[in-house]
Amino acid sequence: MSTGFESLRQPSPMKQAWLELPERSNLFWLNTINWITLRAGRWLSCFLLYPITAYFVVFSFRTRKASRDFLRRVFGHECGWADVFRHYHTFACTLLDRIYMFAGQGQRLDIRMHGLEVLDTYTQSGRGCLLVGAHLGSFEIIRAVGLLQSDYRIKALVYGEGTPRITSLYQKLNPSLFKDIIYMGDVGSLIGLDEHAHQGGIIALMGDRSVHSNKQVRCEFFGEPAWFPEAPALLSRILDMPLVLFFCLHQGDGRYEVRFEHLADPQRVSRHEREAAVHNIMQNYASRLEHYCRLAPYNWFNFYDFWHLGE
Repeated sequence: MSTGFESLRQPSPMKQAWLELPERSNLFWLNTINWITLRAGRWLSCFLLYPITAYFVVFSFRTRKASRDFLRRVFGHECGWADVFRHYHTFACTLLDRIYMFAGQGQRLDIRMHGLEVLDTYTQSGRGCLLVGAHLGSFEIIRAVGLLQSDYRIKALVYGEGTPRITSLYQKLNPSLFKDIIYMGDVGSLIGLDEHAHQGGIIALMGDRSVHSNKQVRCEFFGEPAWFPEAPALLSRILDMPLVLFFCLHQGDGRYEVRFEHLADPQRVSRHEREAAVHNIMQNYASRLEHYCRLAPYNWFNFYDFWHLGE
């Protein structure tokens, strides 16, 4: 009998657009901003973000178009250059603030936590959890906070690196932040993940991008279908770990608001119910992601056509 979910596991015709975007960063300017940020002061580096942002707004047609499309969905009307500039500038600010975190100067930032008791409940019980975030705000600041607070042992699962120059810069600032990164697709690196999970460790991953088009589920997002990876729901079942949603939202001028909330418990369903269970979990994720996107729309950093289905 048909369940109505058979199409959810079919290979998506969508190309992984985020993998195809070229890295536009210039190594000289990256190192210059890094030097200014750590030695000349925050005021000058923040000032320089304005002309840098203007340059990318003017000369990046594809990402500018994607920004306008997303903002139109959030606000319900067409958005102009000022909105797109603010969108780009928010992203630039989060990149700048990562420098402080990775250089051990996190005290320069105002980071406020909400719902941390959800995380503590699992870590203190020795069960651990899966932290599911998105390219909304700053994922990296969460990793830095986890390293600085020894109570949280966080391993980050990532799909691949689209900005190697920027990552290389951050890695030089604090190599220890990159020792617990696991690249999905590298089977060897996944060895020991189960042990980490069941010793109360935390595994963090993104829930809004995937490199495997045949391992996606289609969910409603801003009133239209969009593809999301199955990985969070599948890992929750395989590792028998609850899913905890988290976002670190940029609020302006070095201020961040971190939100944690319970998303789902591990699936305990029969084989023929698994597809529906995966869809339900990821639809709940998509709905909560939409909620936080509306709260902080300029924090959305998927600068490509997220809804494109390849038609």
